[in-house]
Amino acid sequence: MLWVICGAGRGVGKTHLAQQLCEVLPNSIYAKCGHGQRQPEKPANFFTTEEDLTAFIGQCTGTYDHIVVESNRWARRGEGDIVILVDGTRRQADVRSDVDLLRSQAHLRVGASALVRQWRRVLRRKLPDRSLREAVCEVLAEQKRYLGDSELSARTKVWLEVDGMYAFGSGMAQLLEGVARTGTLREAARAAHISYRHAWDMIKRAEKHLGKELILRQTGGIGGGRSALAAGGRNLLEVFRRLNREVAAFADARFAACQQEESPDD
Repeated sequence: MLWVICGAGRGVGKTHLAQQLCEVLPNSIYAKCGHGQRQPEKPANFFTTEEDLTAFIGQCTGTYDHIVVESNRWARRGEGDIVILVDGTRRQADVRSDVDLLRSQAHLRVGASALVRQWRRVLRRKLPDRSLREAVCEVLAEQKRYLGDSELSARTKVWLEVDGMYAFGSGMAQLLEGVARTGTLREAARAAHISYRHAWDMIKRAEKHLGKELILRQTGGIGGGRSALAAGGRNLLEVFRRLNREVAAFADARFAACQQEESPDD
């Protein structure tokens, strides 16, 4: 099984997480693709080119049960059986410009909004050994604590309804973002880790409830069918993004204010 570790920025502990995973994954090995030269205190198996890293992984396949690779580049392409993003903290200033793409490709995210039950749900499909799943979850939880994101916080979830029926939410927003980025619903579904058929059903159901076209489809032609956001889909996505940001900011502010109001006098 190939594990790919990526990060939202510097100093989030990607190498530490990769090494800790190797501690709990049986018969595992670590490798990294990066820039510059490997420092003596750094782990071995450091490569500066993808060709060398790919060749190394080819040599390890069949010998090791788990290969843990630290590479943002591989994560951007969605390579790996399990892609883990170390998402950093809200206070972090050094954030990568491609962090949204990394988030869309990641199976597991370690950050402020990460929940253990979400990790378990993903790992259940990948690892049959329950004890091993729990060991991996503990490593991820420790990484979350290392980031300092274990403080009490308010969380919100926004979705849109028509006549009391679900019409649009974060899953649909992720699909539309994928279509805008890749130009195909099939690639957007792959990035969201769902089947093309399921993605197509989601689009049709949302369009029926909303009474508007969300994506434009072009079948056939060179390279197969293409998709793009319709005006209705583009506008709704922007409105949903803004609503999400403003609701989250309001919840954060109100939670902080409520804590202050309820705190006992010193």
